[in-house]
Order: sequence, then C-alpha cells, then structure tokens
Amino acid sequence: MLSKESLDDEILKEIASVGGGYGRKIEYCMEQAKRVKRALNYLEERMKREKTKIPKFSIRLSVHLRKRLDKYLSEAYKYRYYLIVYRESIGLTNHRPVYEIYNIEELKK
Repeated sequence: MLSKESLDDEILKEIASVGGGYGRKIEYCMEQAKRVKRALNYLEERMKREKTKIPKFSIRLSVHLRKRLDKYLSEAYKYRYYLIVYRESIGLTNHRPVYEIYNIEELKK
C-alpha cells in the first residue's frame, strides 16, 4: 500500500510530465518551423539572384516549404492552447510566462 506522501509525489510527477509533454511538443514544432523558415529564406534569396526565368521546381519547393511552415506553426499554436487549458485545469491562471517562453508569433515575421 502506498503512503499518502508517496501517492502525492506520484500525482505531482504525472502533472509535471503532462505539462512538460506539451512543452516538448511546442519546442519541437517551433524548432522545425525555424528550420523550414531558414530553408525558405535561402530559397527565396536564391530565386532573387536568378537572372533568367525562375525554375518551376523552385516555385513548387517554395510552396511546399510554406505549407510545411504553416503546418508546424499551427501545431505549435494547438499545443500551446492545450498547455494553457491544462494549466487552467490545475489552477494556474497567469499565462504570460507561457506566451513569453513559447513565442510562436516571432516565427511568423
């Protein structure tokens, strides 16, 4: 039989792991979005340097990268929303730190 302190520790570990899981998912999506954005910026710079007609491949790749960027950003927003809902469910109502730590909006610039 588990003692009350042991049970409380298990509950706290579970609470932390759920919140941390959302944080890891947000960080993963943000990191992937940064990588895609770097690739997109490189491709756009390369397309600007082209003296002749821009290859269709570059245009298709640009569209593909933009879709991937949108996908990762929307996933990051979704998990940040889940994290806020989760925090509210455990009684935390100040979400400013979440928005400061997981500043997804800076990736849209």
